[in-house]
Amino acid sequence: MYNQRVISILAKILEKFTIEIIPSLPMFMRTPLYLNILKIRKVKDRLRLDVTKKNPTFEDRLDYALDSRANLNHSGEKLHNFNSNVALEEIKDGPVKIYKFIPPNSSKDKYGIYFHGGGYFAGSITSHKNLISQISNDSNLIVYFFEYRLSPEYNFPSAHEDAKLAVDFIKALHPDDQSIWIGESAGGGLATGLVVDKEYLEKPDNLILLSPWLDLSDNFEDKKFFKNSDVTIIIEGMFEVGEYYAGEYGTKNPILSPVYADVDDFPDVLIQVCTDELLYNDAIEFVKKLEDKNINVQLQTWDGLWHAWQFFPIKEAYEALDKIVEYIKSLEFHSSK
Repeated sequence: MYNQRVISILAKILEKFTIEIIPSLPMFMRTPLYLNILKIRKVKDRLRLDVTKKNPTFEDRLDYALDSRANLNHSGEKLHNFNSNVALEEIKDGPVKIYKFIPPNSSKDKYGIYFHGGGYFAGSITSHKNLISQISNDSNLIVYFFEYRLSPEYNFPSAHEDAKLAVDFIKALHPDDQSIWIGESAGGGLATGLVVDKEYLEKPDNLILLSPWLDLSDNFEDKKFFKNSDVTIIIEGMFEVGEYYAGEYGTKNPILSPVYADVDDFPDVLIQVCTDELLYNDAIEFVKKLEDKNINVQLQTWDGLWHAWQFFPIKEAYEALDKIVEYIKSLEFHSSK
């Protein structure tokens, strides 16, 4: 009970600093302040994990997931502003919930599909629409966003199957256009899992991955080297979530953990990752696989940041988003097909 009160108090303080105080400060002050706030948030998450880490029930998992979904929705709406130049509409007849971002002067021969992150247990149009509107507007790219079934209510392969339905439906709307898939964190693993799925034939022309979760297993010992430098992700919690989500399919299933996949036939890839995050080695191992097969891959790294920093109103996030836009615009002249 004492820990729960501490967690509740910390959560309220951290929320105020994260979405109200720090964004109001000059840009040069924000990154170091966020680093300190995120370290405290990790302590709060550790306390929460300690409360339920021994044989968590389904109700424990659902309670944590619902709390995380609410927090991600709230922060996603506050940390970036929605670009009002972009029209957002819901596709009414889709197989899952699908939304379309339409910028002014949109490109006529290419489109994007965004695969959201959230550890497979959180994430929605509410949490991601502001960030996507910025990417869509600045790149002149029509971007589709879909919601998939989440854990713990639904585990693998539910999200994978939903993603295939969404991609097939969107592809039918753009049969001759260049496709760009963008995936962040677990969404990066979801998008890459579709690419490596030998039974699924639809592939993108280009793939953009932001801090992708490409290895749900704990097989690589070097990942543990980052457990203290990463200011957001608790390594034990990450492995436990991955094991639960994978279930009987196992965390080394190549669709769930593409670092174990065959990448002979693969589109061009851009990967952004922070050198201090637990998922840094996911990106490095995957880049090595791609380079060994002479696949065109660009790796962009930032030092001294945190997982999925692109969602925060900091200088380095705007730099990363500018590089994403630059890459998308460069695809007018080059693609893998």
